Amino acid sequence: REGVREVWLSSEDTGAYGKDIDVTLPKLLDDIVAAIPDGVMLRIGMTNPPHILEHMVEVARVLNHPRVFKFLHIPVQCASNK
Repeated sequence: REGVREVWLSSEDTGAYGKDIDVTLPKLLDDIVAAIPDGVMLRIGMTNPPHILEHMVEVARVLNHPRVFKFLHIPVQCASNK
């Protein structure tokens, strides 16, 4: 649409996308990148390490696309008592 410059894909954990419907995050990202026009950028939202690690190679490939921001928000948290 006129004036759109960015598409934000956001959720509590983007990396968990599709686990309940047998679709992968890389497939979703590929489909979005194919659909957005030149001049519009895709920003991928927050993902937790356990989920994104399953798809790291594919997500890295998508992050190298010229219409995707080269940024991932991966929180570093510690729940250990050690």
